[in-house]
Amino acid sequence: MESQRARVEYVFSDDLPDGEVIVPVRTKAGAWIFPVRRGEMTQRMLDGLNAVAAHIVGVGLVQISDNEKPPEGDQKE
Repeated sequence: MESQRARVEYVFSDDLPDGEVIVPVRTKAGAWIFPVRRGEMTQRMLDGLNAVAAHIVGVGLVQISDNEKPPEGDQKE
């Protein structure tokens, strides 16, 4: 069985809801994309976040699951 590589990526976007700086978006393929409003962080910071995301996903510290149910204890009452 072939393992699929998870994907997490930060990108600049000019199309965020008013008042939002960063909005997590889960794609149909199960990746997480984090659009960030331009001007709220530098390119260097965005590149750093992408490097950290690639590392923690690449070494298995974070796994992306298809399970949409939040972990127990994280559910709002």
